[in-house]
This record gives sequence, structure tokens and C-alpha cells, in this order.
Amino acid sequence: MTRAAAAPRPTDDGRWRALVSGAGRAGRWIVAHDWAGTPLGPLQDWPQSLRTALVICLHSPTPAAIWWGPELVLLPNDGYLALPGPAGPQVPGRPGAAAWPDAVPALTGVLTAAEVTCRQERDVGSGGERRRLVFSSAPIVDATGRPGGVFTTVTEVVTPADRATDVDGPAAARRPDTAGTGIPAARRTGRRTPDPQVPHPHGGERRRALRQAEGLARLAGSLSAAGSREAVTEVVTTVTPALVGAAGVRVAVATAGALDLTVTGGSGPGRLAVADDAPLARAVREETTVALPDGLCLPLRDGGGAVLGALEVRWAGPVADEEARRILLDAVAGLCSQALRRAELTASARAMAAFAARLSVTRSTGEAIEVILDAAPMALGAALPGLAMRDEGRRIRLWHGGLPTGLIATFDDLTVDDPRPIARALRTGERIILRNRAEFAARHPGLPDPAGAYGMVTTVVLPLLDASRRPIAALGFGWPRERPLHDDDLALLDTIADLCEQTLERVRLAAAEHNLVTRLAGRLRTSAAIGPPGLEVATRYQPAMSGLHLGGDWYDLVDLDDGRLAVVVGDVVGHQVEAAADMAQLRTVVNTLIRSGVPLAEVFPRLTGLLGVGFLGTCLAMVVDPVAGEAQVARVGHPHPVLLPSGRPPETVWTGHSLPLGLVRDPVPVTTVAFGPGDLLVAYTDGLVERRDQAYDAGVTALHEVLVPVRDQPVEAIADTLLAKLSGSDDDQALVVIRHVG
Repeated sequence: MTRAAAAPRPTDDGRWRALVSGAGRAGRWIVAHDWAGTPLGPLQDWPQSLRTALVICLHSPTPAAIWWGPELVLLPNDGYLALPGPAGPQVPGRPGAAAWPDAVPALTGVLTAAEVTCRQERDVGSGGERRRLVFSSAPIVDATGRPGGVFTTVTEVVTPADRATDVDGPAAARRPDTAGTGIPAARRTGRRTPDPQVPHPHGGERRRALRQAEGLARLAGSLSAAGSREAVTEVVTTVTPALVGAAGVRVAVATAGALDLTVTGGSGPGRLAVADDAPLARAVREETTVALPDGLCLPLRDGGGAVLGALEVRWAGPVADEEARRILLDAVAGLCSQALRRAELTASARAMAAFAARLSVTRSTGEAIEVILDAAPMALGAALPGLAMRDEGRRIRLWHGGLPTGLIATFDDLTVDDPRPIARALRTGERIILRNRAEFAARHPGLPDPAGAYGMVTTVVLPLLDASRRPIAALGFGWPRERPLHDDDLALLDTIADLCEQTLERVRLAAAEHNLVTRLAGRLRTSAAIGPPGLEVATRYQPAMSGLHLGGDWYDLVDLDDGRLAVVVGDVVGHQVEAAADMAQLRTVVNTLIRSGVPLAEVFPRLTGLLGVGFLGTCLAMVVDPVAGEAQVARVGHPHPVLLPSGRPPETVWTGHSLPLGLVRDPVPVTTVAFGPGDLLVAYTDGLVERRDQAYDAGVTALHEVLVPVRDQPVEAIADTLLAKLSGSDDDQALVVIRHVG
């Protein structure tokens, strides 16, 4: 079963095509050309970064060109085409290897980010004055933050003839021919090179054009380094005023599907409702340019036409609506839109990483559902999350993250055959996207719309599938304002569904394995707390939660004569079936040796003699004598037991050193401690106190601290408290608590 794909989103690029075709011969040729069979693909599929750069290039008053993609496809403006040489109508659309082969290595360096920029020069002209053409190239950053192409501008420096560079000298060897022009070298051919017909804006017009080109380059460079929405808006509000000669610039950012705008710049409010009558809000809400007496508000759109926010530019007084100014503002808005979309994708990636990290540490279905309801909507900026899963019979149970009481009540009687979207997704495995409530009404005529009644406009339901691709749950959420969903957003939805599915399947398997391990452990370990009169005993075994960890930890209780009790706690290295098999064998042999009356000091050397050294682990053996009021302790590499004397603080029972279990050949030291009425003894495996993020001694200290407040409680309650308070281990845990009751 696969998720149903959403309908393709229509793209409105009429404004962009008009800007391109109105930019002279080159622009008209680009719009009229069939690009389907070229490396750039159909015109309607060109990315926003290329579209923005192309508008800037074509309307530039100076010669400029774009080299796009790995093939460095050439897209020049009219000024570039007017450069002398064979450049002509057939040059646009040619790969760099055909248009300007000598420049390909340098341009490729910029495209691959090996070089930040590149500069090439060429001298032309003769007589008393020569002109030097300077080709400056910089990367065009796409929505992913990587260079998608190269932007080249051509400027001219006038130098005296006696200072002109000899084009046949070493400098010429370092400079490629003019891009796509094949300008001849006068001294190489002996002929006079005609003056290139480069447009020569005069006076202030030329200086203004150069300043604008430099300003756009600075804006593009600064935006390429801005990694967040806050950084993008700060760059725009700081750099744009000087670029467009404005008195002030403000940027409103519209979080997808949210009802408020975040406004940066100027002295106005930092938050603005989309429904407000302010120009910034109108530009976002109406998705159109709003004219002001002293400025303009332009919507900021992503590559698919969805509005990301708005740009407000105000001058000191009324200004004429000049085409050149509108083109410049469109270029600024395009750069800002591209940077905001890139920042949005970066933020989504970070949110997804945080979501995946939180899911990875969940250990139960309940924990996983809690994280899904909290973090999945956060990664999407969504609200009112709910998770539906099958309950008994045909009923559906709904988990939710803070849904209103009235909305929860509408799902009380939900069953698998209910026509509502969340039940349908759980029943069929279909991904359901309702972009607005009119779409809901059209697809579900006559059906109540509780999500719409509680302010949701766009709603989504994601089916969560198991390993066999059968639906096991459905996750629903929505946005209070219509949210267009791009291909990137749909991919994000699929990623969220995949992460949720993997986590729910993992914790389900872990729970099943944990139940299996617990049942098997009961067959391998003493199940009842036995003991002579005068002692209360509680035993616990808790397997590790990750994987089929039928571990090597064990405990054993052996009744001896004269009212004594032998207590054994051990740990064999490993967490697989082999470790469990070793544990069962060791437990049986140790039990037999103790029942046979072998002294504690001799038990572990005898064990090595009987079984050899084919295993490794630790073990603690104690003989508790309530009549004599003492306990004998022998330990081989195992954690020291804890003694809690009546009315005194807990203390560690220190014993002599010994090699670990499996390596012991000599008698081990035996320590005798007083154990009278009211005293407690606690023996445990290292899984109870060892943690990856803390020192071992800190875990032992925590054990002592947990014991003190519960010392007077029944031993069963003490054992439960220790496991609950000292939880979080990746290892299995065995525990024995003994009280002398007199």
C-alpha cells in the first residue's frame, strides 16, 4: 500500500515571463525558445534562483551573462551580445565549452565553490586610447545554498595607450578571450581592432547603474551567508535602503499556515496579523503589490508562487512609478524570497533532525506517541495534532496534543468505517490533504467539519504503515491559514511518516521482545523469594529494553541448614542467547557447590576447575545467618553489596580483590559483617548503577541516596523503588534486597 500523491500545484509565472520578454532581444529569444530538449529543461521548471538572476541580468544596463548548470549554459543580455566578435543570436543557450572554452576552468571553479569569484581582463582598441574589458564572475546560490550557476558582468576601464597591456605578453596568456566574442588581439594579427560596441551610459546614469549592480551583488552575497529567517531579514533591511535610495525598508515574514507575520525593520510592531489592514498584511493576504503614496509593498514568493512574506520600501517623498525602479525592486524581492525559502528549508531540516533524535530514544509506544504529537507538528509549524490507532473491535482510539475539549468529544464514537479523514487514512493507508474547508465540503458533502469549526483551514492526515505496509495509525494536524504544500513539503510529510512508522514498529517489537525475555527469565531464575524465618527477601530481574537482550544477569537463593540463606548474584558478559546459556550453566554449578557445603572461599576456584575459562563475568555470593547476626561475603569482580544498618547511613561492604569470574584459581577473600535485626543488605548487578553519562561512583552514591528515604518500607517496595528511581540503563539488572526482621 502506498501513500496517495497530492495533485500537482499550478505555477503562475506570467509576471516573470513578461519581465524577461520585455528586456530586449535576448529576453524575447529566451521566452520564445524551446528549452525542453536542453540541459536547462522546460522554461516553467526553471528554479527561482535562475529566474531572479535572469531578470537582473537582462535588465542590467551593462553587459552581463549567466552561465547555468554543470554545462555552463550561456544566457546573455543584449549588452553582452553587442560585444565585438562572432557573438550573435545563436550564442544564447550554448554550453560554455562552445561559447567560451578558455574560460570554462575559471567558471567551473566558481560553480563548484573552489573559487569565490573570478576576474578576467581583455584589452581592446588602438591609437591614443585603449579600453580594457573586465569580466567579473560570482556564484548564483540556489535554494539549497549551493551554487547553481555563475553571474558575469562586463565593465570597461579606459587606460592610456602607453600603459595598455601587451596582449601577446604573459598577462594575455593568463586571460581568456572575451566571453563568447573571440575579440582578436591587435598585435597578434597586425590589424586594427574596431572599438567594441558596448553601451556607454553617461555621467550619473552610468554611475547609478554600476552602484546598483554592485549593491545587488553585495545583497546577493550577504543573503547567501544568511542561515536563518532573522539573518535574512536583517540583511535585507540593512543593505536594501542604500541600494534603492529608500528612506526605510521593512520585511514581513509569513510562517506557512500561521495567522501572524513577523515584521523586521522600521519602528512599527514586531508582529502583525495577516487579517490586518496594514499594507504589509494586505500584500501577503491578497498576494499582490500594494502601492503607497511614498513607496511599494511587494509580496515575496517562492518558486511555486506561494507567498513567503512581503517587502515594504518607502522613500522620503512621493516617487514616480518608473519601470527601472520596479525592475530593481523585483530583483531585490526575488533575492529575498530565495533566501527566505532557503532559510525555511534549513530550519525544517534542523527541526527534522531534532525530531528524529527525540524519537530515537523512546522506549515504549506511549513515549513514542508523546514525542510524535509534540515534535512532528513543531517541525511543520502545524497545530491541533491527533493520532488515531485501532482499539478493541472496530473502535478507534485517539491520542491528542492539547485538542480543545469540544473537538475531542467529536471523536468519541470513532470507528474504522467512519467517513472522516483520520479514520479513512487509518482504514485505507491514503494520505489525505485538504487545502481548505471548501475542499473538505466538496469531498465530504453533508459531513460535519469539526477541524474547520475550530479554526483549521488546511488539514493533513498521514497514514503510518507497518513493515508489511498495512496502516497501523493515522496522524492528523492542520494550519489556521491556507498553506500551499510544495514538493519539498510533501517530501517532508513522507519523511515524518517514515520516522513515525519506524519508531512505532521499533517500540512494538521491543515491547514484544521484552515480554518474551521476561517470561524466559522467569524460567531461568528463581521466581519466588524464599528464605528462612527471620529474613524478608525481595528479588527483581529487569531485562534491557533494546533488542532481544536475554541477558547474562541472574540471582539465586539457596536455603541452607541452621536457618541460613545463601544469596548469589552474577553477571555473564553478553546479551544474546549464548550469554543466557552460560548464565544458566553457571547458576546451576554455583548452586550445586553451595548446597554441597563447599566453603565460600572455594566456590569460585572449584567453578573454574569444573567449567574452564570459556566465559567471563562477575559474581557475588553471601551466606546470611540471622541467628548468628552476621553475613559472609565473597566477591569476584562484582559490585560491592550495600549494608544499611538500623538507624545508621548506608555503607559499602568492602571485600578483598579477586580476578573476575572464569579466571579465579585461588581461594577468594571472605568478609564477615554484622547483620542484626532491622538491618538491610542489597546485592545487585552493575546495570543498576552504571550509566554512560556518569561515573560509576556517582551511580553507587545515587543508590545510597535512594535507599535512605525508603529504608523502613517493605522489601518489595524498596526493590520497586530502586528499579524505578535508578532506571535508564542500557543493561539488564538483577537485584536482591534482604531485611533481618529478628
